[in-house]
Amino acid sequence: MKFFAKIFIALLISLGFYYAVDYLAVKNWNNNESLIVRVIEAGPESVVKHENIDEENDNYETLERSLVLQVLSGNHSNELITLKTIRLSGSSLEVVPGRRYLLVWDMFDDGRTQYSIADSFRVPYVAGLVMAVCVLLIALTGTRGFLALLGLGASIAVLIFTMIPLITQGWSPVLLAIASVIIISTVTILCVVRHFRYMLVALLGSLGGVLCGFACGALMVYIWQLSGLAGEGAALLASTIPELNMRGLLLASVLIGSIGAVLDVGVSVTASMSEFVDYDEDIPLDRLLLAGLNVGSEVLGSMINTLILAYMGSSLPMAVLICSAGAEFTGILNDPYIAQEIVQGLAGTLGLLFTIPATAFCFVFQESLRRS
Repeated sequence: MKFFAKIFIALLISLGFYYAVDYLAVKNWNNNESLIVRVIEAGPESVVKHENIDEENDNYETLERSLVLQVLSGNHSNELITLKTIRLSGSSLEVVPGRRYLLVWDMFDDGRTQYSIADSFRVPYVAGLVMAVCVLLIALTGTRGFLALLGLGASIAVLIFTMIPLITQGWSPVLLAIASVIIISTVTILCVVRHFRYMLVALLGSLGGVLCGFACGALMVYIWQLSGLAGEGAALLASTIPELNMRGLLLASVLIGSIGAVLDVGVSVTASMSEFVDYDEDIPLDRLLLAGLNVGSEVLGSMINTLILAYMGSSLPMAVLICSAGAEFTGILNDPYIAQEIVQGLAGTLGLLFTIPATAFCFVFQESLRRS
């Protein structure tokens, strides 16, 4: 009964958080850029052709429909309005009556105003689901779950509020990534490693693994002559911030992308070896080292699978696009975007591989000092 009671309480907290976020998001929405609206009625769509002004004088299609909307944000909140909106033919966003959306507009020199539904309003749904997962984790795991979430929150804060803004200001992406990895690793280990005396072991083993993986990744980037400009996002970023070192940003992504899995392996090896010592304080050091390496090799198999599949999943749309263009397997491997994903996957794998012996040897070395 306690288990179901915890789930029920967690769901109630998440529901309350959903409504709180919903109220605050609607109340404080930036109404100069868009309005939050609820679709009351949606008329049929009709095709409208506009002549595209360019050298080829091509035509493109848009779809127009009449909508009855309830305004939820801004000075005209709760008012009903009727207007015509447009969207590009083939757009995946389908307007469903009863749902909430973001209404945007464009004003032209001749006085015309063109309205369109930009996106679904999903802020409270995202916040509510995130809160539900967090509360359930704390309810079912207690203090350990809370500390894990604390470490995760600190990691996200370091990346979003420190590393990324400093990169946009011209700081070195690689140096910032190294500093962020050190901070994230330290905070995470402080939160999840039970034995204080073994925290330094987990930290040194993890940092050693991720830095070795980074060195291998940097070598691959240099030998393969990757510029970090593959993909539309990278090209857009380079055009927006021309002084940004895109190759350095690629190397920074190698560091950040591998630290999570590397920490997992480092902490797992440290925890298992500490359990052996707790069970038998006089366990031979060579047997302790062998146990740590064996545990690490077991964890390595699943973690490599997780890491590689994560990178493959992120690059799957681009891989499908390349294949649909009729590229051969060798052409796919030679594509710079795929090559970047391979670098990240291989660097992360090598980081995991180096983390196991680095952590095990650090543990045995510290244990030998303690016994002497």
